Amino acid sequence: MSKITQEEDGSYHWSCSIDKDDHQKAGRRGLWGVVITCAAAVLIFLITSHGTNAQNDLWILLLVIGVILVIALPLLFLWNSAEDPHEQYVMTEDYVKSGYGKSAVFSQFKNMQEVIVTARYIELKDKQYNNRVFIPPDDMDFVREYILQRIPEDAVIHRG
Repeated sequence: MSKITQEEDGSYHWSCSIDKDDHQKAGRRGLWGVVITCAAAVLIFLITSHGTNAQNDLWILLLVIGVILVIALPLLFLWNSAEDPHEQYVMTEDYVKSGYGKSAVFSQFKNMQEVIVTARYIELKDKQYNNRVFIPPDDMDFVREYILQRIPEDAVIHRG
């Protein structure tokens, strides 16, 4: 294993380049989530506001749109300008974790319904999440076998 390290607790850790298009697509999905949430909040505010002062309501709407732009434009720039986006991974006996913090995605092996194995990544699918795990080429065989030994027997495996 060239880039994967095993910690004292038995977990495996690595960082790997991810597909730039996937990275940008995820950023756009996140951005749309912010825009839709803010737009819904503004719409609810406008519907429920009982004031007759439409000018104040318009300023609030413009303020919210301005805040969205101040947040969204730098994020869009960062997502689209990343030359070599990377992701952090942790693999234990029970799960693979992609990312870190509140945006981390945990794929519990026992919940896997479908696994797609390609030359660059393994995609783990359950009822809630699709988790694309990018793996250094030298470590692909190890990670693939590690995961396939821990998923349920009835999980569908696609090899691409």
